[in-house]
Amino acid sequence: MATEGTHDAGSYILHHLTFLQYDLQTHQIVENATGFWVINLDSVFFSILLAVVYFFLFRVAARKATSGVPGKFQNFIELCVGFVDSQVKDAYHHGAKFVAPMALTVGMWIFLMNFMDMLPVDFLPMVGLDVFGVEHLRFLPSADPNITMAMSITVFLTAFVYSFVAKGVRGVGAEFLFHPFGKWLMPVNFLLKCVEELAKPISQGLRLFGNMYAGEIIFILLACFTLGLGAPEAATTLNLGSFFIFAGFAILTVYLFMHNKALWAVGLLVGIPLLGLFGLLPAAGTSAFSQIILATGWTIFHILIISLQAYIFMVLTVVYMAMSADHH
Repeated sequence: MATEGTHDAGSYILHHLTFLQYDLQTHQIVENATGFWVINLDSVFFSILLAVVYFFLFRVAARKATSGVPGKFQNFIELCVGFVDSQVKDAYHHGAKFVAPMALTVGMWIFLMNFMDMLPVDFLPMVGLDVFGVEHLRFLPSADPNITMAMSITVFLTAFVYSFVAKGVRGVGAEFLFHPFGKWLMPVNFLLKCVEELAKPISQGLRLFGNMYAGEIIFILLACFTLGLGAPEAATTLNLGSFFIFAGFAILTVYLFMHNKALWAVGLLVGIPLLGLFGLLPAAGTSAFSQIILATGWTIFHILIISLQAYIFMVLTVVYMAMSADHH
């Protein structure tokens, strides 16, 4: 139920897309500021928090690991480690032992970041406003291009530095100057190599940002179905009561679909919006029903998206590390 922030759709969307920013020069909280010395506190905070969560979960799993019959949590952690290890073995055939831990950290950290998009769009902003007095709070770090580009640039610099370890200065220099057209076109070779290298972090970072930003926007748009219920004049007993009643109908519809009772589920899915369209049901109720049904469908689909984006970023990390060690 969208009750937080302003009550027209444009202001609501803009409010949810505004970062909590801090100016390092003036030492003040600012809004919609640009510049090198402005940081997005919410993105940095949740990124560090999720890194700590990742470290804690895997630390606990490592300390409680047993050679006997493992529990569900240990099984899940072993599944993640084994999956990443198999991906690294398929793509990376060199001697650096830090590549697999690096890939695991990148993949799981980004998955945890992406998973924040599963939370209701108003929940953490309301907590931030009511408890800490924070007016703006974006809790999806991977929808911040500063975070995604920082991670991709870190991967790029790690791979670039490692290429000197694997090939030496002469090997890296030869790739920049003599590949692919030979020594007679060294300026062209150098230009093409620079473009190739710079394209890696840009494509890796913007791909993650673009997909997660789009997902965040869709959740915010779906929240606009019940945006008006947060206005004082709309928060009547009838509206609030119909919201919870038809939210229950939405949950029942999902339950019926999951238990193969399609006839009843389709009846609710079609009947309630139609009755609301003709004014036979309260607008607040049909809006709540539509929002929950659409948000549930998008959430199920979005689980695939957040997992896929973490996987792609992890695989590209391994591939770039392999390319940095390959000799041409």
